[in-house]
Amino acid sequence: MQKFKDWLAVFGGGMLGGLSRYGLGLVLTGQQGLVATTTVNLLGSFLLAFITFGLAQRLALPTWLILGLGTGFVGAFTTWSTLVLETVTLRAIVWFIGNLTLGLACAGCGWALAQVWARRRHEW
Repeated sequence: MQKFKDWLAVFGGGMLGGLSRYGLGLVLTGQQGLVATTTVNLLGSFLLAFITFGLAQRLALPTWLILGLGTGFVGAFTTWSTLVLETVTLRAIVWFIGNLTLGLACAGCGWALAQVWARRRHEW
């Protein structure tokens, strides 16, 4: 039964993550493109680090919820393959390197916020 919950959580999170990616792209640019792809990937880098180092390690959340948020939602929200395709199609290597660099920085910010949150929570 636990495996079914895990699968269902990943499925549900993936559905919501994919829809969120598409919707955010439409809101930001009116279409999908490099700006939308970069935005969701940077936000996803931050969220995955915060979920992994903040929520998963600091709160007693069930495994299915962490899987649904991380693997499901963030996995479908971010899009490595689209970034690579757009980079090759547009020959935008500088954009690609910027995405990698900023993605790493956003993940670091997510980790740092999780650490600050953990310290403050411990002080209370």
